[in-house]
Amino acid sequence: IVTKIIALSSDEATAAREKMYVSRLNLILVQVLKQEWPHNWPSFIPEIVASSKRSEILCANNITILRLLSEEVFDFGKVDMTSAKTEHLKT
Repeated sequence: IVTKIIALSSDEATAAREKMYVSRLNLILVQVLKQEWPHNWPSFIPEIVASSKRSEILCANNITILRLLSEEVFDFGKVDMTSAKTEHLKT
């Protein structure tokens, strides 16, 4: 998923053409992150920061991913995740 998002978000023309597909991939990635991060994917934050340096459009998409993750944890976490997991991600 990550490789595909990076490939589709690396240049502006491709990102514009594949906007809906990238949006869906972002949502899928956030669902994976809710289960895997931080315990099984502790390098996620350093990886997303490093990939943001590649291009402005990729950086913008990474910010979107972080916003979606934040919304899931802070707004919807009460419904989808255990309270212990939600509290851990908030800290």
